[in-house]
Amino acid sequence: MYMAVQYAFVGIAQTRKAKSKAPINVENPHEEDGQAPVFLLEAMPIVAESNGTESDCDAEVVEEIAEKTTVIDSEVIAEEANPDKEPSIASAAPISSTYQQGIDDFYQSQAESQKKKLDTIHEYLLYIMSPFIYEEDMDEFCTDLLRFAMDHNYRPEVEWKRFKTKLSSFDVRHLVWSIAIRLGLGKGKVYSNDDCACYIERRFASLCVTASGEPLSHSTLRNLAVTSNSDQIHCDIQGADGLLFHIPSQLGIEKD
Repeated sequence: MYMAVQYAFVGIAQTRKAKSKAPINVENPHEEDGQAPVFLLEAMPIVAESNGTESDCDAEVVEEIAEKTTVIDSEVIAEEANPDKEPSIASAAPISSTYQQGIDDFYQSQAESQKKKLDTIHEYLLYIMSPFIYEEDMDEFCTDLLRFAMDHNYRPEVEWKRFKTKLSSFDVRHLVWSIAIRLGLGKGKVYSNDDCACYIERRFASLCVTASGEPLSHSTLRNLAVTSNSDQIHCDIQGADGLLFHIPSQLGIEKD
């Protein structure tokens, strides 16, 4: 269609030029009387000026049409050379958006799952350790254990010594086991018995001694679930959900 419009404008311009160049036959009404025609010389410059302006306008119109045609032709050639360009760009956008959304949702889900585990462990620590840790020390005590719950390679630098009542190595081994088992403890899992033993012997060194005051061996501390008659903190075996502890708030038991 644009070609048809182009040719139409060119045709009009050429017709105007042809008319301006064609001889004008003016009948002389006084020819029979033998009178010479009278020319209005004063009008000639005006006519000439008018013709020149019209020619310039025609030339500008033709030049402008030619420029527009060149641009349009270039666009058409580009589209014909790459007909799939537009669809590929349009289709790439939703693919990229969906890909990124998948990544975002995955990490958000992982973060939410991790937070749920840490909140559950924190609640367990507050409940189970309340008879043995002073309330003003509870945040500091829990924070270190939660760091271990976030990273199995974490090793405390400071021993914890402040207790309301004395605990044994059995108690802290059961405490750490109850947490690690919910995060994955065993062969091929995130946590190993060695990880737990290393944490215990650093964090609770003064509790991990024999009756004579000798430090317990690493292999002894690896026996996390071993029991004794003096246990105050027992192993809390996870239920079907694999996460919740056997404490009132997580069992749905409300105090009267």
